[in-house]
Amino acid sequence: MLRLNSNHLAMALALLILVPVVLPTSAAIAEDYKPMAIVDSQRIAEEYEAARDAQEQYEKFLQELKREVEDKETELAALVEEIESQKMLLGEDALATKMQAFEKKRADYFQFRDGIDVRAESEYKAKITPILDQIKTIVERLGKEKKFGLIIDSASLGVLFIESEYDLTDDVLLALAKGGD
Repeated sequence: MLRLNSNHLAMALALLILVPVVLPTSAAIAEDYKPMAIVDSQRIAEEYEAARDAQEQYEKFLQELKREVEDKETELAALVEEIESQKMLLGEDALATKMQAFEKKRADYFQFRDGIDVRAESEYKAKITPILDQIKTIVERLGKEKKFGLIIDSASLGVLFIESEYDLTDDVLLALAKGGD
């Protein structure tokens, strides 16, 4: 069941206002083109095996990253505890050596943490992006073959395909360049 929040409702209202403006109005064009269609990306993600597998692999990767972070944090905490419990017994040089080892591990930990987002994004691109590209290609092909002017993702209310002749961006930019009239 599709749940609409205020952003979805606003997007739906905007689409209701824009669809008549963007889509063909002449009878000849209207006969060739169907106004719009929908694709449910949530359902595709749930029912398309390759998408499910890719999502599972990505989630597994994120869990492994989380486990690595927890292991490094546990290791740092153990070092702090060790230093605290031995600092009265250790000589100045031995304590300085332990503190240097701790600082190196701490720096390594923060460097690891800083790279997590990059690693997660890279894994996402490797696992998920090819499937999204495949879906986009299919949606665009179907939009052209079945002569839809606009295809919307019902799960996100995002536009997946719009026939280029209905893109008014160049016209708007030209009007703005001429003074906004």
